Amino acid sequence: MPQIIGTVIRRTKNFYYVDIGDAELRLCHIRANLFYGNSKTNLVAVGDEVEIETTDSNKAGWILNKLPRRTILSRRQSADSSEQVLASNADKVLVVASIRSPPLRNVLIDRFFVAGSYGGLENVLILSKADLSTQEEISSIKNLYLSLGYNVLVTSVPESKGLDSLRKLMHKQTSVLCGHSGVGKSSLIRALFPNWKIRIGSLSGKTGKGRHTTRMAEMYRIPSGGYVVDTPGIREFQPAIEPNELDSHFVEFLPYLGECRFKGCTHRHEPQCAIKEAYKEEKISEKRYKSYISIYESL
Repeated sequence: MPQIIGTVIRRTKNFYYVDIGDAELRLCHIRANLFYGNSKTNLVAVGDEVEIETTDSNKAGWILNKLPRRTILSRRQSADSSEQVLASNADKVLVVASIRSPPLRNVLIDRFFVAGSYGGLENVLILSKADLSTQEEISSIKNLYLSLGYNVLVTSVPESKGLDSLRKLMHKQTSVLCGHSGVGKSSLIRALFPNWKIRIGSLSGKTGKGRHTTRMAEMYRIPSGGYVVDTPGIREFQPAIEPNELDSHFVEFLPYLGECRFKGCTHRHEPQCAIKEAYKEEKISEKRYKSYISIYESL
């Protein structure tokens, strides 16, 4: 049977949908012995390039091999501390956050940014639902991340604000949309690509939290070139990183690393810590320093 290379764009519990560049997706199984002895979950993830063997019908097939990954966006699963790969081989992680509905959680933004940096992706912040926030509220968070060198886009679907800029940002790239439940990831995709079948959810009237409308990560081919991966909205996110690696993924910490008195300084309670001194001198923002502490203590 012919063997060809394709990209996994969707997975269920037992099946993988593989895009090989034509109109038909291939519904594939994995050979039972492909990852024999490897206990990690999600051994094939959305975005993986795989070698498949097609069947006689040419509409289904078997995954024979997974090619090496360029990048990954992953998280730690709390149940068994294993690493779950949400998407692979992407170029950018677009972290979508709303200011008011649901309320902004800057620690969650920073968790995604740490995971993006750790996995080799470019981090971008998308401030959604701008029509529900004041300019002052938007500027406060926008200016913080701009000052750190991150790209920040402000969007509003009802006002069509920022959509052209977002479309250009995604052009001929593979981008992963991430964020808290209810921040409007699927709404943005539907506004950008109205012909796609994307389910839109609403906020819970009781809790004000988002309802999950995307159950598993799914990749869509952009008509003008590239892909976008829509990930499940989540309320908690744990980067798959060791505590001693965390400081190197806070960009404003980098000039001070190696300057602390003690080797292996955690930048929390140790004396003569260059990071704490920079924070006291307001060279590192309070939001980001507290975010670092919160993430470190959860690892």
